[in-house]
Amino acid sequence: MKAKDISNLYLFCQSVECGGFAAASLKTNVSAPTLSRAVAHLEEQLSEKLVHRNAKQFQLTTAGNEYYQRFASIFSQLDDQWIQLSNSQPVLTGEIRISCPEPFADYFLQQMAIDFMEMHPEVSISIQFSSGTERFFDEQIDLALVTTPPHASHLIQRRLFQSPLVLAAAPNYIDRHGMPSKVEELINHKLLAGNEMPYWEFKENGTPVRIPFKPSYSVNSLRLTIEAALAGVGICLMPQAPFEQFAAQGKLLPILPDVEGPTGTAYMIWADRKLISARVVAFRDMIFERFQQPSGFLSSIGTKKTD
Repeated sequence: MKAKDISNLYLFCQSVECGGFAAASLKTNVSAPTLSRAVAHLEEQLSEKLVHRNAKQFQLTTAGNEYYQRFASIFSQLDDQWIQLSNSQPVLTGEIRISCPEPFADYFLQQMAIDFMEMHPEVSISIQFSSGTERFFDEQIDLALVTTPPHASHLIQRRLFQSPLVLAAAPNYIDRHGMPSKVEELINHKLLAGNEMPYWEFKENGTPVRIPFKPSYSVNSLRLTIEAALAGVGICLMPQAPFEQFAAQGKLLPILPDVEGPTGTAYMIWADRKLISARVVAFRDMIFERFQQPSGFLSSIGTKKTD
């Protein structure tokens, strides 16, 4: 078996694993036309058609499935051995590309990135603002932080944190507009939005209640939303940890404290358990480790630039 045949077989397996040449191109850094030619040469060498392909379809033939099943595991084992050697290198180098909602970068991710680059000067980090994973492969993202887990089977997810959300307003807002006594009365109040939730959902006396969300003030920043609440602009929905700090200082009051609010959840997303670089593994593990610390980062939300 020639080296060229091994290379073509490897690119064939990568194309199958990614579901097509375009996605495989991003993973392998090989152009889609080159991948297509590699598979065509492999088919010519084997005298077997391996893939039915056109602009909208990439489907294995029976022979293609057999070759993939026989050889994909071998390449996977080689990748494992290669990564183990790579991970043993003392110096981490290269770029880490991350996507996350703006509040995540604002409150904790930027500081972690700075700390990580100080520990590993040969690593560069790029953070892009995004709330989903739709362009995970198009943008060549290594890690994504999202509030809604993706359903794509090729993306791996792990919960990063979970936090109850509570309603809060400043005392001067309540003095002017009164304290709501039930969930439905929120419709008549000035509500503040720091995300793209289409409605607020609560449980009142065990019964689910949805409030159509028409905010008086909307800004895509949790920090700025909390600052607006502190200024008496309206009622906001915020994580419990920072609310307790402001409540202890008398700056915010609980709204409908006996009503069960929604829960905010964040997930860490990456693409492949095996094909993930040592630098990405190290930064991912640093994030998980810091969120396991007792002090955590949730308590810092909303405390910046508000004193």
